[in-house]
Amino acid sequence: MARIGTCFMSNFLSFWGKAGGAGPGDEPDKHPLAYHSLDVAAVADALLTSHPRRLLGIAQLLDTPQHAARALISGLIALHDVGKFSAAFQAKSEFAWPGELLGDRGAYAGQSLRHDELGSEMRDFLRLRTLFGGALEDWAPSARAGLWHAIAGHHGQPRVSAPVAFPRGLTSVCRQALAAFLDEVEVLFGSVPKLPELSDSQLARLSWHVAGLTTVADWIGSNREWFPYQRPERDLEAYWGYARDRAAIALRQSGLLPAPISPDISVARLMPEITALSPLQRHVAAMALPDGPSLTIIEDVTGSGKTEAAILLAGRLMTGGFANGVFFALPTMATANAMYDRLSDIYARLYADASRPSLVLAHGKRMLNDAFTDTILEIARSVDGYEDGGGAVCRAWIADDRRKVFLAEVGIGTVDQALLGVLPTRHQALRLWGLADRVLVIDEAHAYDAYMSRELETLLEFHSALGGSAIVLSATLPAVQRRNLETAFARGLGAQLGPSSETGYPLLTQVSGDGRSSQRLATRPDRARSLQVRRIASFEAAVDHVAEKAGQGAAVAWIRNAVDDVLDAADTLRHRGIEPVVLHARFAMGDRLAIEQGVRETLGRDGTPTGRRGVVVVGSQILEQSLDYDVDAMVTDLAPVDLIVQRAGRLWRHPGRTVRPLAAPELCVLAPDPTVVETRDWYRQISPRAAAVYAHHGLVWRSAKDLFERGAIVTPDGVRDLVEAVYGIENYDDVPATLIRACLDADGKRGAARSVASANLLDVWVGYGGASNIWSRDTVTPTRLGDPVTVFRLGRVENSAIVPWYPDANPARAWALSEVSLSSHKATGVPALDAAGEWQIAAAKAGWPTWEQDMPLLVLEPDGEVWRGRVERLGVSQVVGYSPVHGLGMLQVD
Repeated sequence: MARIGTCFMSNFLSFWGKAGGAGPGDEPDKHPLAYHSLDVAAVADALLTSHPRRLLGIAQLLDTPQHAARALISGLIALHDVGKFSAAFQAKSEFAWPGELLGDRGAYAGQSLRHDELGSEMRDFLRLRTLFGGALEDWAPSARAGLWHAIAGHHGQPRVSAPVAFPRGLTSVCRQALAAFLDEVEVLFGSVPKLPELSDSQLARLSWHVAGLTTVADWIGSNREWFPYQRPERDLEAYWGYARDRAAIALRQSGLLPAPISPDISVARLMPEITALSPLQRHVAAMALPDGPSLTIIEDVTGSGKTEAAILLAGRLMTGGFANGVFFALPTMATANAMYDRLSDIYARLYADASRPSLVLAHGKRMLNDAFTDTILEIARSVDGYEDGGGAVCRAWIADDRRKVFLAEVGIGTVDQALLGVLPTRHQALRLWGLADRVLVIDEAHAYDAYMSRELETLLEFHSALGGSAIVLSATLPAVQRRNLETAFARGLGAQLGPSSETGYPLLTQVSGDGRSSQRLATRPDRARSLQVRRIASFEAAVDHVAEKAGQGAAVAWIRNAVDDVLDAADTLRHRGIEPVVLHARFAMGDRLAIEQGVRETLGRDGTPTGRRGVVVVGSQILEQSLDYDVDAMVTDLAPVDLIVQRAGRLWRHPGRTVRPLAAPELCVLAPDPTVVETRDWYRQISPRAAAVYAHHGLVWRSAKDLFERGAIVTPDGVRDLVEAVYGIENYDDVPATLIRACLDADGKRGAARSVASANLLDVWVGYGGASNIWSRDTVTPTRLGDPVTVFRLGRVENSAIVPWYPDANPARAWALSEVSLSSHKATGVPALDAAGEWQIAAAKAGWPTWEQDMPLLVLEPDGEVWRGRVERLGVSQVVGYSPVHGLGMLQVD
């Protein structure tokens, strides 16, 4: 096709694509739409060129050579902003309005129209059937529309509008400019061989890939630092060469060029401190890898080296060409922080020595983690080399937004960050696109409720459908949950799995396009033990036991099932002359982080016998999974058996500790007698609050019955039998009649939770645009179900001004470190103060961003060792007390 005339080119170059005021030097205040379109196309082209695995996957879906796939997708992405050719969009900027072409702006000024919606309306004007030599001519119109929706919906969600004969604002002049631009784009990207029509599943997969690629390319291509605004002085052929040069710089500086992977993925390189491999680690180092995406489920006892095995396996998958990075998904912020500390010295060894891959922490409070924020490299330091030598790093462009976490080579965060990719949340396609090139490692897979388990299944289905591999880790995964995860991953591959009868433990299971395989493993000799379990019948007896063991010099943990139970136990121990360390979720974030650090230092691997002696920690479920610590004696409130096994893993956890004040470990469980169940209050009689937390009293009863009948937790041989004795029985014939109603109610709630999740979740097989009907600006789709919580910010008066509870040089960080969550059933806000008090609060909030203004500010006043304040719910005021060593508690009702 011949190149278009200068007149028409000057017409479409008059349309602006970006307008943001004059830049540095002589940089103009607007950027031509055609230039911005090529900026984004150049980034997409560079991303595909630098990520051959991604390009190969798209080419295979299209059944065309890779160069043709790259030209087609990059060329189509050059059209991503065609909605901006509408006069209705051009009128958004008074100074950039192309009046010489479009005349008076008044008819269009003030219209609130989205250019992505306009682009969807213009679909029939894009000649998608004949463009690029008719590459898509044999596709059905609905298939071409599906691909176009993935490109047009690049601002966070699908914008599926029916094509119309007269798109809003598309005047005859606008149509001529659009047509001229299409001609020029076709010249630039050339003809592509005709593509065979895709199956529905192929088109769906393609749409998710293209949606994510377009979003990333647009984010990079819209960055003015990399693509400064230009005057319309170059023709598009000349500008295309310039844009490609800028795209190469942008990928290098942003951190999106994949770091070269180390050819040596061995334990000696990755973890030289390991001198003797566990049976699991030996197997992972030597086993054959499937030829394609795979799911590996590792079940082994706590402390068996599952994390190290996962790192080794992820590295092998990377060297095999199945991924370019890793994302560790953990159940809580505390577990994510701990994993970040654990991997910060290891992750770079997955890559070539000369590279500096990014390590990113991803959760809602990550900027409170000094270890992470200290690693962020500004662009000026990340162009071609680095000033510093060792240590973790993260490129600033990746670090500035949690949605970009999956663009870092190695990410560590809460599982919620990954789950947002399969929910109708803005820019979820970007998350999926990044994750597809990462090995997804899901730790503590047993820790999720029915709602989140259903989400995890969908995440694995999406991940395998998009070509990703995953590793799932657990010490106590029920067989039914394992089968659900296997089936979901296989469904994404289009594979069918037969029934599995493998019940061995420890167990490694692999799922791939070839089916399922399982390997029973031995465990580490130092992890094999028979841990005696004894029932404690009353709260008073539990207190006596803790006091006795502490008096013998033992480090003792008491894990309780509710925060108020933690506070009760701590108060009682205090009256016995024992000052326990208290840890639960109702601390200001800064105080909680300090307490967690203290527990790690005192009871962690480096804790000294003197420092540990007589230390008592009373905490909630945070002590179950979030911290690496070791105690000599433990009491736990009765809970489902898998959680008790997890808690028991902290008892004599570190085998290198040879000097103990006790002869042997013993787990004491505060529990009612499972042989005497006379009323439905069997569980409530000893733990009313826990009875609401763990509402399936049949499972709790089975846990108590089986634990006390066995009298020991035998690892590894008895773990599977113990878990399946509780979770593996489908009916309730064995459960006392008085508890049946609680069982049925809990089953109903579990089924409802899975149904709610299913209704909320995206469907990989309908494609990106096909999911548009469940998107809503007014609906926030949660990653977790549960009782609502209210986040308060704690303040105190200093020099007549309200200041953050937790001090920090950065005011925004100080307020974030002063946040504490409280169940909304207890409080939803603070009562109004007098005029002076309200003025003080307004002054304190003056520096808060708009989206934080509605957060209640709880002002505390000193009262001895406790600081007091007031909260309210439904107009009822209540006094609360706060202490940096005890946390937040309800004191009295007025």
